Amino acid sequence: MRAPALLLTATLATAAASPATSLLAAGQYAQAYDTARAAGDDVTASEAALAEALYHAADPGMWLGRAADAGRAATRAAPQDAGAHRTLGTVLCSQAARGGYTLGAYRLSWSCRSEYERSLALDPAAAETRAALARWHSGAWARAGVFGGGDPSAARHLAADAQTHAPADLRVLVQVGLVAVDLRDSAWARRAFQAALAVAPGDAQERDLQAVARAALSRLE
Repeated sequence: MRAPALLLTATLATAAASPATSLLAAGQYAQAYDTARAAGDDVTASEAALAEALYHAADPGMWLGRAADAGRAATRAAPQDAGAHRTLGTVLCSQAARGGYTLGAYRLSWSCRSEYERSLALDPAAAETRAALARWHSGAWARAGVFGGGDPSAARHLAADAQTHAPADLRVLVQVGLVAVDLRDSAWARRAFQAALAVAPGDAQERDLQAVARAALSRLE
């Protein structure tokens, strides 16, 4: 299990179970992608391709490309869908993290931020989006300081707010822990990761996220 350089999460926008969402929940990410694409479910296809890139793929770049294509199609088809914008933001940030210190990566990172801000404007109560935007700020700050555009104060505020409003949400807690790592607040990071590991995972993505939390916690000890 590798911990991505910039790990961000997304939540399914589709509430009803489908063959694709069932495969995604079971951790069969590549099959979920194929099934979702065949069904025209671009949001699920994007999330499945992202999960394959982050947790399973030998070639993450190919899967991130697929996730980006599906994510852009999803936001075009449903521009008011906050979940679709959050998923696309996740993909773009993951691509930016692989791009190093290049102009292309910088542009992807700012596009990621725009998608998160759009998602939050559409659904201001979404703790997961607040946590993801917090990680954008903390990650940009940790990588490039003022030149990256990240604001550590904004990161801390957004992450703390997300944790307050979703104290038992595993996805939020892992994000908060990673923000705290970026901000070099090891005590906060340790508490967030321990809380995430205490939550019963609801699906394969949450189990994979717990593996990330476990690895991050071990590096703090």
